[in-house]
Amino acid sequence: MKFRFVRIALLAAAAALGGCAATVTHNANAPGAARIQVPGPSSSEIVVNVTGSDAARGSKDWAGFRQEFINAITAEASAASIRYKAQDGEPKAEGKPGTLVAIDVIDYHWVSTGARFGLGVMTGNAYLNAKVRYLDLATGKSFGEETIDTSSSAWQGIFAPMTDKQLAAAAKEIVGQVHH
Repeated sequence: MKFRFVRIALLAAAAALGGCAATVTHNANAPGAARIQVPGPSSSEIVVNVTGSDAARGSKDWAGFRQEFINAITAEASAASIRYKAQDGEPKAEGKPGTLVAIDVIDYHWVSTGARFGLGVMTGNAYLNAKVRYLDLATGKSFGEETIDTSSSAWQGIFAPMTDKQLAAAAKEIVGQVHH
């Protein structure tokens, strides 16, 4: 009986920490929005450039958030067997086949699973709002752009998708636009 209770408690804790999947909304899904067309040769490599608004870059956790976003895209690109690298500074063409993904984070609120588990609704809502431009890595020519939004409600409690799950979902959408 005691062993069964421990197993049930462990399963409940794992489910609580796992949370729900994050949902990404973006204007590329809006009725009448043009699908971003990345040509086949440009889907061989992704170079990602993550910048942010003054408000985003001014957040105390910006460096960690930016790196977490880059890590999420790295993991997704690796899973899709696409070469990948990050680019710092202003987005710039590199004269070779691939896609330059220029991400401009307009606003975000980073909520970690540990913070949500420990502090609950006091952590607030995790969210991301970013403009994503898809550019030819060889020439800088635009393939298209979209806005990406994710959010969760603190009232979902520890089951809400935290920032890490939201960034993973956004990375999946971004890499999916390039890799077809």
